[in-house]
Formats: sequence, structure tokens, C-alpha cells
Amino acid sequence: MKPLKRMSLKDVVIRKLHDYIAEHELQPGDRFLNEKEIVQWVGASRTVVREALKAMEAVGVVRIKPGDGVFVNESSVHHLVNQFSFRWSRDRARMLELLETRTMLELSAIELIVKRADESETIPTAVDFREIEANLEQMERDIQLKKSIVEGDIEFHRTLFRMTGNRTFFELSEVITQYFNEVRERRIAEADSYGNTLVEHARIVQLLKQSDAEGAKKVMIEHLSPLKEIIMNGRY
Repeated sequence: MKPLKRMSLKDVVIRKLHDYIAEHELQPGDRFLNEKEIVQWVGASRTVVREALKAMEAVGVVRIKPGDGVFVNESSVHHLVNQFSFRWSRDRARMLELLETRTMLELSAIELIVKRADESETIPTAVDFREIEANLEQMERDIQLKKSIVEGDIEFHRTLFRMTGNRTFFELSEVITQYFNEVRERRIAEADSYGNTLVEHARIVQLLKQSDAEGAKKVMIEHLSPLKEIIMNGRY
């Protein structure tokens, strides 16, 4: 038998918080525990709790309002998150399946964005590139300051899904892509990945603006390909 990999402390906290929502039958819009209360309850550090909350916000389970608190989100698919097993992120075969699914979603997003852009000539559904361009600029600043671009990479792909204009597609993509945070961190930690990531992101945006779906999909496949090697080698 293969030795089982232990869950990270962050994942343990996330599971506890999921259980808390279910046990207390919290509804969308209900106020959730704040950061200090969670630290006291689970006995984890503030950093770990903060990471857990960010991960839960990324998949639509909670919504963090600075200065106001944490709230159960109104995502129409948040219940799906609880049905996904955290063991998936420790199962190589499952992770490869998820990568395959994520790749299909990313490529479909590109097709939808180009379709929306083409439709804008006759229908008022113009694709707005301002948010994703601001993301590229922020990532470039972070690289110059030698800061991590993991969050920027996450937001780039989330923005792509939002640009499809399909809310359900976006929410489903959130459920899948949450499992790649650790793999993403490993990929970006490797030599030259910072610059490569930004160049690939910029190229994808450029091709989308040119309505070149096939070109953008080709770059996206190249962009995601290192994740397969990381998963295959168990480096996550």
C-alpha cells in the first residue's frame, strides 16, 4: 500500500469550517465566525486560518467583507464543495483527471470569450479587458518587487472565467481549480516560472483581443503543461 499523505493544517481547518456551516445550518448571507473566533476554536495560527478563509472564498463558500466580517456566500453551487473529498488533492490519478477537466474548462472559457467579443458587433455583450490587464500590470510590479505572484496567477484565471459572462460556468470552474493551489505554488516556485507565467498570460490576452481562439488555446495548453509533470512526480 502507498503511504498516505497527511492533510495540510489548512485543509483540516477548511474541513472543520465546512462542518460548522453544515452543523449550524447557516444560510447564504448569514454572518460566519470571524478570524479571531476561528483561531480560538480550531487552535490554529492566524496565518493558517487566513489561508483557509481565502481558499473558501475562492470557491464561493464564504464572502469576506473587509471591516465587516465573514459571511456565508450566495453561490448557487457552494454545496458542491462539501461533496468533493479533500483526498482528491492527495490522489495522483484523481489530480490528473482534475487537471484534464480544468484544461477543458480553460479552453472552453477562451472559446466563450472570443464568441462574446464577436457577438459584440451585433449584440451589446462586449468583453471588458480592463480587469485582466490590471492583473497583468500588478503581476509585473510584484515580479519587480520580488513578491509572490501566486495570488495574481489565481486571479488571472478567475478573471478569464468571469469574462465568459456565464456565472454558472464561473462557479463550476471555482470548484475544480481550488485543488490546484498547492501545485500552482510549486510550479511558480521553480526557476524562471515567474517570468514565463507573466509572458504566457500576456500572450493569451493578446490573442483573445485578436479573437484568435486557437492561438490562445495553444498557449493555454503550454501554460498548464508543467502542472502535469509536477503531479506525476508527486511534488505537491
